[in-house]
Amino acid sequence: MLRFIKHHLASEQGAAFYGILSLLIFVLFFLIVLIRIWRMKKSTIEELSNIPLAKDEVTLQNEIQ
Repeated sequence: MLRFIKHHLASEQGAAFYGILSLLIFVLFFLIVLIRIWRMKKSTIEELSNIPLAKDEVTLQNEIQ
């Protein structure tokens, strides 16, 4: 299957554009996530880090029992 795709893309003009485009999209997404985390307030980070430890929420499993 990979040979078919590789052979097909090798015969297409401008196939390198797709590789560059996918790399740019990945890097842009990764940078946006890093910037958003970096600018996040410390209180929000603490609140999000305590979510798995919170016992206020009733889980679906506890409702069934």
